[in-house]
Formats: sequence, C-alpha cells, structure tokens
Amino acid sequence: MKNILCIIIIVLFSITTISCAKKEDSDLSESTDNLSTDNSSTDNSTTEDFSISSSADNETVTFGQTYQYEFTTSGGSASDNLTYTLSSGPDNMTISSTGLVEWTPATSSDIDTHTITITVTTASGYTLTQTYDLVVTGTCVSGNVLAIWSGDQRTSTDSTKFLGNITAYTDNASDNCGQSNNLDCTPYNNYDLRSSAEHLNIGPTPSATKGNMFFYNQYDNTSYTYLFWMFGKSGSSFSPSPNHVHLDVFTANSTSSDNVTVSDDFWNSDADETLQESQSESSGLYSSTYAGRYRYSSGYSDGGVLGPFSGSSYRIMVDLGGKSALSPTHSTTTSEDTSASGVSGNDLGLGNLDSFKFWSKDNSSFSLGNVDNFTIGFKTSVSCQ
Repeated sequence: MKNILCIIIIVLFSITTISCAKKEDSDLSESTDNLSTDNSSTDNSTTEDFSISSSADNETVTFGQTYQYEFTTSGGSASDNLTYTLSSGPDNMTISSTGLVEWTPATSSDIDTHTITITVTTASGYTLTQTYDLVVTGTCVSGNVLAIWSGDQRTSTDSTKFLGNITAYTDNASDNCGQSNNLDCTPYNNYDLRSSAEHLNIGPTPSATKGNMFFYNQYDNTSYTYLFWMFGKSGSSFSPSPNHVHLDVFTANSTSSDNVTVSDDFWNSDADETLQESQSESSGLYSSTYAGRYRYSSGYSDGGVLGPFSGSSYRIMVDLGGKSALSPTHSTTTSEDTSASGVSGNDLGLGNLDSFKFWSKDNSSFSLGNVDNFTIGFKTSVSCQ
C-alpha cells in the first residue's frame, strides 16, 4: 500500500511540474509577440536608439518645379536593412531605397496641400513614421518641364545627380530682333551674328569672361526648343587673347532632326567651329554628335545654336572638357582636336573663362565650371486639363 501511495504522489508531482512548464512557455511567447508589435520600444540594443534625424517643416514647392526631401535616420546598427515606404502622398511621388523623396506637381489638381507620411522599417520589424504637409504654390501652365543633371543622363536618370529645373527663354512678340529691330526673333535672328560677334536679343547678358548656355523657344516652352551657348562679348576685351574653348554635345531622342542653326565663326570663315559629326534615327527619334572647337579674339565672341529639339523624351549631354574620351587632366597647348568621337591629343577645355553657367528665363542659373559634363532636357510634362 505504501508503494502504491508513493507512485500516485510521484505521478501527481510530475503532472504539476509539466503544467507549470507549459504556462511559462505561453507567457514568454505572449510577451515576445507584444514586444515585436510595439513601435515605441525595441527588443535589442541595435534599435533602441533608432530615430529620425531629418526634419520637414513648412515644406513648399512651386508648381512645375521638382520637390526633393532626404529622409534620414540616426542610431541603430550599421547592419540594419532599412525599407522606406510612402504611406501617404500625392500621385507619382516616389521614395528611393535610400530615402530620397521626389515629386514634380504636373496637373492642376496638384496645387493643394498634401499630407506626406513616410515609414521606415528595419529588418527586425521596428518602424518609425514621419508625417508633414507639403504646400504646392503657383499656377498651372501647360508644357514641358525641363531639368539639368550632372553626368550623362541620356538613357537613365540618377536622382542623386539632379541639379534642378530649368526654363527656356521665350518671346511671342514680333519685329523686335535684328539690327533695325524689324525681324521676328527666330533662333537665328535672336543670336544675331554680325560683325564677327553675337548681338543677343533675348537671353542672359553675354560676358567676355564667362560662358553662358540656355534654351530658347520663339513662342512657348512646349514645341521646338533650341540650345544656345556663347563666350565673349561684342566690343568687350579680355586677356590673354585669343581664347580657345572646346565642348562636345551629344543629343538623344528628339522627335525633330536637330542640326547646327548658328555657328559663330570669327577666326576662320572657311571652317565650321560647330560641326555635326553624326546623326542617327530610330523609330522617329534623332540622336546626334557635335564637336565645338572655338578660337576667338578680344572684343569678339564665339558660340553656337543647335536645334530644334522636340518631343517628350529628348536629352542633351554636354561635355565641357571637349572630348568624349574624358581624361582627368586637360592640356593647355594650342593644338586643336576637330573631332568629338574617339579624339586623342590635346584638350583645351574652357580656356581662360572663369566660369560657365546654364541660365533660365527667371534669371536663375547653375554654375557648371566644376562640372565636366552635364545633361539637360525633358523631365516631364504638365497638363492643366
């Protein structure tokens, strides 16, 4: 009887022990589940100091311009795999894998106040959110939105290379160009080449020591656009003289066949300082290569005009160094390369110019003196319907 009683006691004790073990496992699981879904806390030291370090306050963007915001965090572990998500925002707004928010308001309904919510999630499921308002100002004007990037962005777009939006100079008047102000301001008449120098009517102020580049369209910003560049100024001296400038231009995806519209040839009237080396066409889109090799003396100017450019995808890459096979150093000898493709030998760059800028109609500019090559052209289109 004593043996039987001992066996019963042992069995009961074992059952109680097992039951307690199950209870402890259940409590641990419940505690872990609650911890993983609580965004205000963390389950390890790698994320307990994880926080948002960027600030968005009183954010605004003008209609047709591009808005960018870099969402950044601090703390956590360098090994954290972060995922960025736009939880709320206007149509077509994007966020990159590194947290760069980008958007261009392009329809009339975009002129409003938009609530933006960004969520960042770690590999372990820890999340943080940031919410702010973005106000779109201005009025809707239909047309193409043009932009400028550093580097070659003809076939793909690297958002980190985006410099800003640009606008073309326009003129819808009549009989206001030429020496007697009795000619329409076609691209050719706007440059107004006479007496071995430009007499620009519409565009940035020419300079003897600075290089200028800009887009021009006679009527609007939606159809045929022309690319202008110039160095020197009629009647203004510079030293040393003459100056040499080399640049190459590579166009892509224009629906019109672009060509040399103006070549300001002072030093050798028999030579084209702006030369179209090649042009190809595929599915109605044109791509061309140009070589610009300029030599001009004090009191005169040099430059060129290319176009027209049209459509919804054209891009133009400009190499200020003056040859497509870029090298880290530029020679300052006087030998001239006449070809943009596969050139070898000397590369004169910008000569004695102290700066080079791309200008917009609103007189804003982008300094390009330290940018060896850059891309300009179509970014998106605006519809006011």
